[in-house]
Amino acid sequence: MAILLFVVPCLHAAVVRITPAGTPLNLPGATFSIFALQDIDGSPLGVPAIVNRNFEFPDSIGVTYSVGGKLTDFGIGLYEDAAKQVQSTGLEVLFNTPIFASSATARVEDFDIEAGKDTFFKGKKVSPSNGLIGPGNAILSTALPVDIFPNLVPVAGLKDVWDINFAGLLSTLNLADTPINGFVLFADQTGGEQPSSDPYLLVSVGSGIVVPEPTTIALIIGTAGVGAAYRARRRFFR
Repeated sequence: MAILLFVVPCLHAAVVRITPAGTPLNLPGATFSIFALQDIDGSPLGVPAIVNRNFEFPDSIGVTYSVGGKLTDFGIGLYEDAAKQVQSTGLEVLFNTPIFASSATARVEDFDIEAGKDTFFKGKKVSPSNGLIGPGNAILSTALPVDIFPNLVPVAGLKDVWDINFAGLLSTLNLADTPINGFVLFADQTGGEQPSSDPYLLVSVGSGIVVPEPTTIALIIGTAGVGAAYRARRRFFR
């Protein structure tokens, strides 16, 4: 399938659309792919949309959604579909191999909040949710804004840019560390938020720590066992 890049002029930088819908963003050297979603109305797993770059901020990662054939460049937020139902866009990050959930990192921006000043997300601004993806693309757990806010870490030297602390998020959700295939960032609707919301954007994703395959674990255990036996034998013959 051919991947087409459409450049759409805007007031800031030229928005780049990665088409057709469902085509992932694969960054150089990355160990993951980023897919755009739309029509999320409950479960974080919606339908394919178009990944875009440079919406509102240079190098940002957002979503271009379609309603009635009309494309709208957007970030992660709420909108109305053709039936006037509230829907969310989202970005799904899928790793090439499973990683430990605690090692995942996602940098996001544009909530219009300040560290040390705001005590929660603003009412007229989008609030984030995050679905952890397990085997078979199943949602293991979903973090709501109340779970995410205390686990936002401000990025030094950058205004309104935040790292989501996944290790802290697991603790907030009372979840043990577990392998995940990825996660979905989308917009919350549980607090009565309404479209069109001012969206937030993805800045970057970390590679995480890969979960060793069973054969690798067995090899490590076996090697450790042989080493221990060798040391014990040397002590015995001294």
